[in-house]
Amino acid sequence: MKRLTQRSLTLLCILCWISTSAAELNSRARVEAFARLPDWSGLWAQFSAGSAGDPDDPAEYKAFVAAMMGRPPYNPEWDAKNRALEARIASEPEKPYCLWGFPELMLGSPMIFQAIVTPEETTLIFSSRETRHIYTDGRAHPAKDELFATTWGDSVGHWDGAVLVVDTIASSSPADRKGDLLSDAARYTEQIRMVDKNTLEDLVTVEDPVALSHPWQLRRQYHRVLNMNRMYDQVCEASDRNPVVNGKMTIAPPKR
Repeated sequence: MKRLTQRSLTLLCILCWISTSAAELNSRARVEAFARLPDWSGLWAQFSAGSAGDPDDPAEYKAFVAAMMGRPPYNPEWDAKNRALEARIASEPEKPYCLWGFPELMLGSPMIFQAIVTPEETTLIFSSRETRHIYTDGRAHPAKDELFATTWGDSVGHWDGAVLVVDTIASSSPADRKGDLLSDAARYTEQIRMVDKNTLEDLVTVEDPVALSHPWQLRRQYHRVLNMNRMYDQVCEASDRNPVVNGKMTIAPPKR
């Protein structure tokens, strides 16, 4: 009888803990916070890509090239360094570009992404299987002795009405496929918002006192993908798994 009583008490404690946790997760304040967030559901892409990973539509391609040819406002030292890097990259054999990282995946990639928005975090999941975490729970960046450069850097943010303001540091990735590099001091500030129900916009300001002569500002838009209702794994470039049909990139089944 005593053992039964102890088990009952243990079960009661577990049920109480579950009830309390559920109440915190579904508190009125959190439900109201959810209600204030914009609806970014669905799939988004900067453009419909052709077989080479660039825009398939001629008008989109022209706009894309104009945007991507913009050169960072380097100071003389870093301008010389990056021109040498670009020349080396141009002389190497072309190869599939499979890992994008930040900021390039936001600035010039064909990858489709999905946004999962909660009060604590906005998560961007890309069809290249890369995931970006933007923490909006009030946390700061890691302390200097705990911070190290990664492909995606460290992103924290907050909501200013319907605009997600993001601060990213410690990214080790180039700005684009030309190989444009920035220093360890680079800081990226983004303002991400919905322009209309089918358009997201990201205004990116890059500050780097080591490499740049002044802040560098870029604007990109992502359009809702209307011909897909779920995320598919997008195979790396130089693959026959993503044929273009009627001007739209599609997902083909594997060959047997």
